Amino acid sequence: MCKKNPILWSSIFLIIFLAAATAQATHFRYGHIAWTAGTTTNSVNVRLLNAWRGNGYNSQCVNLVSMTRTACTGPAGVAGVGDVIFERIGRSRFNWGDGSRVSSPFGSLLYLVTSIDPVNNWLSGVAVDPTSLPIANSGDPIDTILNHTYNSAGSFTAYLRSCCRISRVANPNEHINNSNGNYRTETIIDLSAGNNSPSSVQDPVVLCPINAICSFVIPATDVDDDTISFRLSTSAEAGGFRQPGSPGSNAPNPASIDPLTGIYTWDTAGATLATRGRNTLYSTQVMIEDGTTKVPLDFFIQLTTVDPTPPVIQPPVSSPPICNTTQTVTLGNTLTFGIVASDPDASDTVTLNSAGLPSGASMAPVLPITGNPVSSTFNWTPDATQVGNVLVSFSATSSSGGFVQCPVTLQVLAIQKCDVDGDNNIDTNDISLIFAARNTPATDSSDPRDVDKDNVITVLDARQCALQCDLNNCQDL
Repeated sequence: MCKKNPILWSSIFLIIFLAAATAQATHFRYGHIAWTAGTTTNSVNVRLLNAWRGNGYNSQCVNLVSMTRTACTGPAGVAGVGDVIFERIGRSRFNWGDGSRVSSPFGSLLYLVTSIDPVNNWLSGVAVDPTSLPIANSGDPIDTILNHTYNSAGSFTAYLRSCCRISRVANPNEHINNSNGNYRTETIIDLSAGNNSPSSVQDPVVLCPINAICSFVIPATDVDDDTISFRLSTSAEAGGFRQPGSPGSNAPNPASIDPLTGIYTWDTAGATLATRGRNTLYSTQVMIEDGTTKVPLDFFIQLTTVDPTPPVIQPPVSSPPICNTTQTVTLGNTLTFGIVASDPDASDTVTLNSAGLPSGASMAPVLPITGNPVSSTFNWTPDATQVGNVLVSFSATSSSGGFVQCPVTLQVLAIQKCDVDGDNNIDTNDISLIFAARNTPATDSSDPRDVDKDNVITVLDARQCALQCDLNNCQDL
């Protein structure tokens, strides 16, 4: 009988432990949660967005028809846009706050990949509803809304948490302030007042200049038109966490955010920088509130050299503005618009990418793409599960370290405003129906008669709709 060598077995256990730690480490890049009240009592619909280490899922793509593993389609065998991955590194499961959680037939959540960055080694995506699986045919819509019904009304803290954030050194990155730390994104789901949460979007990595004032706006929208406020998340909310500039973060100047405007500001002077040419990353988390609930936005700030001529994002020539606008589409219709990124320095190259694309949306050509200028076209026909507001963001990064974002709110209407009879025209029939209902309450926030969203049908709504008539003299067909 062989005797166990304690030194040998200790070494083996250490190797196994380190392998397990390495397997879980370095994968979390970004997190956001947004939700709307469901159509039945105490039900909720959640959209869960995350970004993970790009090369961590090379063998973890899933065929949603056969529910089997399949090859990934991205460069060098990594997951590409449109692939579905099994998030087995952090074993992600979303906790509803009532003792239940959602996973998938594989155990951990599945994510539809919506954007990738092979250079910086991340992919981002939205969680897939496991109750909708398997799908019948390849190419069928993928349901990315997680549904849950609580047993009673109340306030529940729902969350995603696991280990780990990026390690201190994880090529090509060096994570300074929360290396190998746990991550947590949490929201309060309170359906008592029929409220819906705010929603936001952010690139997984935002570029800021070294030794300078960095300032950028956190984009946010609220389908209820509630007043939105902003703050930095607490350590507990973010899973045990040091914000940039807080004690122990290796940066002397604390980051801050304006509670009313959402302008994030950080003086990066004196912040510790990465070594050996790696990217310098600081993790941060913002909490967005509407007076009833809160939603998190967790992302990285990368410190880089100042680009005196940063890139710009514009619509195609002779097209209306896109950045910081609301683009509205009615169910059954398709929303299409173009995005062009360029840099005034002709020697710079520009990389155009996106974040937060909704399920079913496409970019042609597929992002990211690089050049100067570069352009792509957004195309989306939303389905009935996507009524409401969704934020997407387009970003342009220059080879000199310049960075710019272009947030766009996508508003999906079940019925077009003013089109009361649903005939896809605004005419005298619609105006008459609005006038006949004057001084009565709107049915809900999507009522096509309540144009000014004051929850009452008034003559002012009729007048505004009269200005939007499609036909001469507002005549009907």
